Amino acid sequence: MATTPGPLQTVARAARWGGANQTEGGGVKGVRAGRACAAIGSKSCQSRVGPSSSFPHPEAKGTSGEMAARACGLIVYRRLQPAVSSRPADGIEYLLLQTSYGTHHWTPPKGHVDPGEDDLQTAFRETQEEAGLQANQLTLVEGYKKELHYPVHGKPKTVVYWLAEVKDCNTEIKLSDEHQAFRWLKLEDACKFAEYEDMQATLKDVHQFLCSKE
Repeated sequence: MATTPGPLQTVARAARWGGANQTEGGGVKGVRAGRACAAIGSKSCQSRVGPSSSFPHPEAKGTSGEMAARACGLIVYRRLQPAVSSRPADGIEYLLLQTSYGTHHWTPPKGHVDPGEDDLQTAFRETQEEAGLQANQLTLVEGYKKELHYPVHGKPKTVVYWLAEVKDCNTEIKLSDEHQAFRWLKLEDACKFAEYEDMQATLKDVHQFLCSKE
């Protein structure tokens, strides 16, 4: 692991707008995203926010079609060298990606299970596709697995997360077209960007788990 943190990284990509998603910066989500950026004092944070969704998790890519019932992903983190007077946990940062569709919410890399895949295979594949992180660049943390259950467009959905650490904290993140930005964030800021209570609770649970291992 490198002993000094690199600069806070943000990669912005042009979103693919279409249909009902052509309105930018509107609704409550625009206000929340702006507040989250302001809370960490970043001028480089870009939020393109479409119309607010009436559903708890605005994950549908477009306005039609059914969501898959199951998705899997990795909560990816890195460890920076904290100040001498700080706790080791103070150097932990979590990777969040901002979607280029819908309301442009921030989430760990995840995606739907393809036929013939098991859940963990899906988690690694989606992380590679969405963040450019290969399996050999990550260390899967034993003993942590989290399932979230929530409705999307009135239908139940399950998301399964595992926990993984990048072996090199300076590893490059390469976004797919599904995302327009990424950030490495300390726990407090990650919760502000994640917005949804279940994701915030999961991040806090992960952090507590990592702290308990030190």
